[in-house]
Amino acid sequence: MGALLLLAPASALVPGSAWADGRGSTPLLRLDGIGPLRLGMTRAEAVATGWLSDPGPGCELGGPPLPVVYKLKGPKAPAGIVGTAQFERGTLRVFAFSAGVRTTFGVAIPGGTVNDLLKRARAAGLTATSVYDETFAGQFVTVNRGGQQVLGAFAEKSAIATIAVPYVPVCE
Repeated sequence: MGALLLLAPASALVPGSAWADGRGSTPLLRLDGIGPLRLGMTRAEAVATGWLSDPGPGCELGGPPLPVVYKLKGPKAPAGIVGTAQFERGTLRVFAFSAGVRTTFGVAIPGGTVNDLLKRARAAGLTATSVYDETFAGQFVTVNRGGQQVLGAFAEKSAIATIAVPYVPVCE
């Protein structure tokens, strides 16, 4: 494991066009993406959604070619989201958020806790575990479906600081 890339001072799948539902305007983070953005999209397809801005290099230890990371602050992105989308070899591979989203099973960031995430993910039929990591002085949560990781989270105490699909990006 490497240095945690925390963002600056969120199941069941939801139809692709939905980014919020009738319970509020907080965007829904699905296991395959958010709003019009989907894991596996090309960089050009994702940029065309209008949700991305401010591209920059990802972790230098990712090896050549370096990952490219965008902020989710494009002109069509919902207000209040604090997050990134990471591309590896031109394909969207990871989303990470520190504010403004909630999972389809009801865990929001900010406000979600490790225990709440574990309980709600399990109630949604997913496997969820957490482990404390001394290097990062916090807990990593792993949520799996069918043996594959689909969601991750990091908490310095019990409150979730980062929630990501499919895993919390780290850099050594």
